[in-house]
Amino acid sequence: MEQVRIAVEIVRDIVLVELHAGQVSPRVYQLVYDDVFERLDQLIDARTARWIKARQDYLVVMPQREVSSIELATERKTQLRL
Repeated sequence: MEQVRIAVEIVRDIVLVELHAGQVSPRVYQLVYDDVFERLDQLIDARTARWIKARQDYLVVMPQREVSSIELATERKTQLRL
């Protein structure tokens, strides 16, 4: 089974989202990357993020306000439907 690991970390005022591909096909990686980017782009539409900078293996998100680790963990659980 192909898996892309996603790590989310708060670094100072930004949120860093890293994608670790491992042994996945380029198509699977691109689908995951596109999905993550679309979800983050929706944060801009919802006015909870100011901007997103995207690279091939990570995305940087500038929130509208300071984000705490607890808020980030809660949002991840919501996104994963845990």
